Amino acid sequence: MSTSLPVCPLLSIRNPSVDELCLGADCALYLPPAKKCSLVYLGFKAMMDIQQMQQPNAH
Repeated sequence: MSTSLPVCPLLSIRNPSVDELCLGADCALYLPPAKKCSLVYLGFKAMMDIQQMQQPNAH
């Protein structure tokens, strides 16, 4: 069984051909209770906001 390790979007900017792994709890952007990067939540929230704006108003 293989587990995919999360890739850090910020560290990976240095060299796009190399995926830098998430530092986990050693990163300031990591959310320990959720065990995820806060950038994931920012992106998810933005996606949800965009989807909501695209829906017609139900009055």
